[in-house]
Amino acid sequence: MIEGLVLTHGAIGAELVKVVAMILGPVAGLEAETNEGRSALQTADVVATWLAGRAPGAEGLIFIDEHGGSCASAARLGGAEAAGVPVLSGVNLAMLLAFATWREDLPRAELVQRIVDQGRKAVAVVGAGR
Repeated sequence: MIEGLVLTHGAIGAELVKVVAMILGPVAGLEAETNEGRSALQTADVVATWLAGRAPGAEGLIFIDEHGGSCASAARLGGAEAAGVPVLSGVNLAMLLAFATWREDLPRAELVQRIVDQGRKAVAVVGAGR
């Protein structure tokens, strides 16, 4: 199984995970954490703890809200890169639904690409704004 950590500023990640559960039901192995009220090193410790606490044999993915921000730095400092865990930025609902839907059927590399594709497709101008 592939487990996921959604690491964001404020409660954005927790709300996204809550909405995924509203749509699909609870998703085991999908957690949310925030950097709110934590230093960069404290947030990196959250990542390191999550990496160490994955189920035996489980692969991981980390979703962050902003590339180059403090959550991205915390993922790197917390050991995601060293552990070979991909970090996907720009997390949105479509990405998390794709994760929950296909994580048991696809190899991680293919899943990552599908998640990124779904996330990009979800960003669009809707209505008269064209």
